[in-house]
Amino acid sequence: MSEDSDQDSDQDLVEKSQAGNLEAFGLLADRYKRRVYDIAYNFTRNTEEAYDLSQEIFLKAFRALGGFESKATFYTWLYRIARNAGVDYTRRKNNRPEYLFPDDFPADESLLHPRVSNDSVVHPVEAAEIDKEIKRAISELSTRQQQVFVLRYYEDLPLSEIADILDLRVGSIKAHLFNAIRNLRKHLEHYVAE
Repeated sequence: MSEDSDQDSDQDLVEKSQAGNLEAFGLLADRYKRRVYDIAYNFTRNTEEAYDLSQEIFLKAFRALGGFESKATFYTWLYRIARNAGVDYTRRKNNRPEYLFPDDFPADESLLHPRVSNDSVVHPVEAAEIDKEIKRAISELSTRQQQVFVLRYYEDLPLSEIADILDLRVGSIKAHLFNAIRNLRKHLEHYVAE
């Protein structure tokens, strides 16, 4: 493989992988291993099990690669496989509820508390308390609202891609996102600027 193969687009690497080039699939796996691990960890809450689940996800992706069509991005397709593997893992582990959002949310939570987004205004103890409250508020959202909120603000995915991942219409994604933000604002009203 050429030196600049790591600069290939996902689509180029997928096509090479589908033609039997294992190194190309290795590059795809390397490109997304952190994100897949994070998804796996959100389901397992255990580093070793997350690593094992990540391996399972990439194995499933490799086996299913022949059926990949470029209607969606590779990451959307991979995310769907990861999410399904996570749901299967959850079912295997005593039917624990699906738990999609991560421990560490995006640093920019200004949408939720714009008046305290300036670090010079917020003391570390207050910032930690705000972060804790945000996580608590998100945990009280419905599963679908959690998923949409995390994919939009943590994964920074466009609404159309979130719709593909969750197999919903963009209008439904907008409604879930609107309701999630409304519920978060309600729960965090004492932190949100007027």
